[in-house]
Amino acid sequence: MDLRQLAEEYRESAERLARGLEKVRRELAGARGEEALALERREEVMRLELMDLRSLSRYLREYYA
Repeated sequence: MDLRQLAEEYRESAERLARGLEKVRRELAGARGEEALALERREEVMRLELMDLRSLSRYLREYYA
């Protein structure tokens, strides 16, 4: 596997994570109490991971540019 293929895998993972994050945000809109707090924590972790995946994908894709 070369860096371009790895970049594509990270991009695909980021897309899947983004869809999951949207689901969590929809659930959070109707959540209350402890459930809302748990979803907020989950949203933050997912958001940070998404930023990392996108950044790493971009870095690998542009490595040879």
